[in-house]
Amino acid sequence: MTIFFSPTTGAFYDDDIWEATLPEDTAEVAPERHAELIEATTKGQIIQAGPDGAPVAVDAPALPAEAIALVVRRRRDAEIARLRWFVERHRDEITLGVTTTLTPEDFTLVLQHIQLLRDLPDQAGFPADVEWPTLAPELFAAA
Repeated sequence: MTIFFSPTTGAFYDDDIWEATLPEDTAEVAPERHAELIEATTKGQIIQAGPDGAPVAVDAPALPAEAIALVVRRRRDAEIARLRWFVERHRDEITLGVTTTLTPEDFTLVLQHIQLLRDLPDQAGFPADVEWPTLAPELFAAA
């Protein structure tokens, strides 16, 4: 097995499994160096071509604020969706006239928590430094 790296594609090629023609700019990479580079990716680094075209591990560039905001909003939206069934169940139980699983106070806590999640983008540190609200785990025991 011989491993090659192409600076143009930024990819490694194993000649034992790669059946197509290798890119013209590939160069052989020592097995030890390949292992070091792969290990670096497990620590969050990325592999790219260095000035001489050889593969190097570098820190991944920071995400732009817009991308971080998108990730935070998606996490927030998922958390709200996860909690919506508490609200729906409570309202259904009231409509049916049955004993509610949540106390009125706990129901208010859930609604307040959802509102805090909605207000995340209003925090001063948004999107890079967000303080996530927490909900008492005991509320989930009634689930």
